[in-house]
Amino acid sequence: MSRIFNVAYYTFLEMVRNKVLYILLFFAMFIFVLGIAITQMTIGDEINIISDIGLGTIEIFSTVLSIFLGISLVQKELSLKTLHPLLARPLSRAEYILGKFAGMMLLIIVEIVVMCIIFAILLFVYGGFGRFMGYMPAVYTIFLQTSTVIAVAVLCSTLTEPAVAAMLTISFYLIGATSYNLVYAISKRTSETVANMITTLRYILPDFSHFNIKDNLVYGRGLEGLSIGFASFYALFIVVIVLSISVILFNSKEIN
Repeated sequence: MSRIFNVAYYTFLEMVRNKVLYILLFFAMFIFVLGIAITQMTIGDEINIISDIGLGTIEIFSTVLSIFLGISLVQKELSLKTLHPLLARPLSRAEYILGKFAGMMLLIIVEIVVMCIIFAILLFVYGGFGRFMGYMPAVYTIFLQTSTVIAVAVLCSTLTEPAVAAMLTISFYLIGATSYNLVYAISKRTSETVANMITTLRYILPDFSHFNIKDNLVYGRGLEGLSIGFASFYALFIVVIVLSISVILFNSKEIN
């Protein structure tokens, strides 16, 4: 466990050196400027608009960071030949993969905390700070969704070059984000047999609708049948399966 922690710690430090803090600064400027501009141009509840923008931006930036930092986690060290001395120590390949994943998770936790502070300040400026704690379940499910993207990014990073890994990870995210609505739309316009086949496919494809509760909380609809417990189990299931595949494939990989 200590070896996994050490890999996670140094992975986190490496990611911080990759100008992540500049991305967070950009996020701060982006959310403030965009939020203020949209509230001035839009008729409606300013707090709802700010909340929607804030939570949506947290999700987008978390996903972008996960993909474009995660896809090079392993391949970068392979190309620089820095992985060989690490694995020459009493560090198993499984511990290395788990440490890389944990380091990315630590980075995302810090990033989400920083962005939540910015979000809270913006709510306070517009007099809606009282809603902030009510949005924490949405922030939690964004974190769960991001954890699945990180796991897939780590898997792709063990298999192929960063460009291809980015395409694969982005495809995973897009499928997860659209599968529920796409399957629903197609099943309504086909025969019952085809609809049943497509519905079955929905249970195989990643489905991020289990994590999408932010709109319900922002507009006061509650969870409406959505379960945070099930979302947690679903994310854990994906992460365990994907990381297990990563470890198996990485153990069988020849490192030159």
